[in-house]
Amino acid sequence: MTKLKSAIDKILITVSSSLLVMMVSLSIWQVLARYVFNISSPGTEELTRHLLIWFGLLTAAYVFGVKKHIGILFFREKFNRKVQRAFEKVSDLIILGIASTLMVYGGLKIVLLTSAQTAAATGISMAWVYAALPTSGLFIIIYTIISLMSKDTKETEEVNG
Repeated sequence: MTKLKSAIDKILITVSSSLLVMMVSLSIWQVLARYVFNISSPGTEELTRHLLIWFGLLTAAYVFGVKKHIGILFFREKFNRKVQRAFEKVSDLIILGIASTLMVYGGLKIVLLTSAQTAAATGISMAWVYAALPTSGLFIIIYTIISLMSKDTKETEEVNG
């Protein structure tokens, strides 16, 4: 399980980093095009916005996977180790339910509803933009299942960082 988690961590970090580099590059190009070269670049703002959606959701999945989500971390650290483990298991079950119903099921419904729509400036199908929601939800579900299957979540957390 730790190999699977490590592989997912690397994938999410690599993809998120690449998305961040692309967003910065597109933003720099947009500023240069507008103010230096005096030309319009209509698709860059829209594409940057779509990349930001993917970046935010994939990074959120990674943060859940490494157990560094600020809300969960804040409450968990208020208790002793035994209560922390119980709190973590209960929160994992709640996260599993929310990720599967809202993110995956609801996300897939949104993807299907928007499959015929295209973005105005780039012509990209809006289904690709909204596909970030179920994709992120699947990663959160995998991370949560790995967490639920681990014997001592504190030891797993210490090994991973």
